Amino acid sequence: MKLRTLVLFASLCSVVGACADDAPPVCPTGDCSLPGSTVVKWKFNNYPQWKFDSDACSDVGAINVRVEMTNAADPTIVDFADKGCGEGQATFIDLPPGNYNVSVQPLDANASVLVTTAATGQVLAGTSGANTEVTVNVPHTAWTQPYTGQFLYRLSWGGPTVSCATATPPVVRQNLTLTAGGQVVTIRNDRGDKLDGSMDYPCWALTEMFPQSVMGLPFGPATLLVVGEDMMNNVVFRTQFDTFIGAGVFNPTLSFDVQPGT
Repeated sequence: MKLRTLVLFASLCSVVGACADDAPPVCPTGDCSLPGSTVVKWKFNNYPQWKFDSDACSDVGAINVRVEMTNAADPTIVDFADKGCGEGQATFIDLPPGNYNVSVQPLDANASVLVTTAATGQVLAGTSGANTEVTVNVPHTAWTQPYTGQFLYRLSWGGPTVSCATATPPVVRQNLTLTAGGQVVTIRNDRGDKLDGSMDYPCWALTEMFPQSVMGLPFGPATLLVVGEDMMNNVVFRTQFDTFIGAGVFNPTLSFDVQPGT
């Protein structure tokens, strides 16, 4: 039975001419290697040093993002792509070799540019078997609009899991001074606390279900001075933090661990 099968297979090969060395190449060019990919990713207002990863497309009104690639050695070699902002990246296939200057511009629903200056970066073109990528941050200074945002925060005292009552010594009252947009904030938080350093309030426990928050603040870098007092009104904790207020209301809750001080 096996011999008969082999004979039939050999006969079929002789008729169609498609066996062994006579078969056509799987790849039309005879080269099955995949071209290199160069991936450009974007983030908006990425400041890990201030515990702020990124604003969302909806926060800044970005619908699409335009990415332009220019060969650093030969500026006549260019490529570009317009991608939906939510895709988070643009991929360029088989770019000519070399380093590329990258330009990233967020666009609104009318295809208008949302920044005064394009965000830039540089990346080496990907090659077969060696894809490359770069992440370009659009900084807070580039946007054309004066966004406002919500600031959400939690406080710990002398350790990231230490709440008011378990601090050493226990913290009874807190006093906060928040500076945003170069000015001390006059808006009160969701509990009604002032944030200008003028009044003390009961310490907000780390174990509360919701963080404290304040709406309508100027978007951008900010500073938060936190003072904690014991039951005798002595200052026992004090730390100033550099932080960031993102655009819009869907911002992350930032945690601040206040250190002992007077």
